[in-house]
Amino acid sequence: MKKNVLLMMMFFAVMPFMAFSQIEKPASLPADFVPGYLITATNEKLEGFIKESLKSQGTILFVNAKGEKKQFNSYNLQSFNINNATYISYSNDFYKVIVIGNKGTLYQKVSDNSGKLINTGAEARVATTTDGKTGDFYLQVKSSDDLTLITKRNFESVFAKVCADCIALQNDIKAKQIDYAQVVKAVEEYNSCIN
Repeated sequence: MKKNVLLMMMFFAVMPFMAFSQIEKPASLPADFVPGYLITATNEKLEGFIKESLKSQGTILFVNAKGEKKQFNSYNLQSFNINNATYISYSNDFYKVIVIGNKGTLYQKVSDNSGKLINTGAEARVATTTDGKTGDFYLQVKSSDDLTLITKRNFESVFAKVCADCIALQNDIKAKQIDYAQVVKAVEEYNSCIN
């Protein structure tokens, strides 16, 4: 699992520099379908058009160049990309990649499938997800596969524990130069920390 997460992070880091083949959008496809690609749970890359319903349904609808539609849930996807934004699947939900770096990655939860019935084909089960709600931030450091929830209340303690190897960041947080409102800046500083 840890190896897969690291490979995905490296893949996303180079994706903006890779060219995608242009697939012509079927004329009958509504405007809310945008060009994109997805990586399935079986590591297959599919290019086409995606309509996301993350907040309301926790799913995306994918249409390939032939016009064939398929709905994807968090359990049958690793990730997808639309509008130059990457989303990963983790613990039955989708998370938008906000900052990616050599020490840590910041995500924002964009779906909430907690308690929903998930049909995996073989069986139906109730989804369990991470703590937190849609819009919350999560930090994943290189040494762990886990996403750590960051809130206003636990901001200082999370960074003190998870990013203890960056003294400059610790000092900025203690001096109140960086707080929860600057969580993106905090993760960027952590990634550039030399120590």
